[in-house]
Amino acid sequence: MTGQPQDQTQQAQQAPWNPLAALEQVGLLALGAVDLVLDQVQQATDRGQGAVRRSDVRELVADGMKDLKARGELASRRAAAADSDNYLELMARRSAERSTRTAAAAQPEKTVPRHA
Repeated sequence: MTGQPQDQTQQAQQAPWNPLAALEQVGLLALGAVDLVLDQVQQATDRGQGAVRRSDVRELVADGMKDLKARGELASRRAAAADSDNYLELMARRSAERSTRTAAAAQPEKTVPRHA
């Protein structure tokens, strides 16, 4: 005696490809994705309404603005640094220039005697 799930499995293996069944599966997947997105939107809306009811909304907005400004400054620095030389190379050049100047300053100047 065979069970019903086994019979359905055998029928599924033997049945030819049906475009309508495939379309139905795609539709169900799409509906599931839409349902998930709508659920997330509803949860975000509920959180937003909870935030609006708070008494410190102005402070939250001000803090958010400060954070966004700081993030923007950091992002602009990163973008500017990407365009310029590597930081370590820049520091190495400065160090080499500094040691060259120091060595030049440590050597006494040779004066050429003037002939009158």
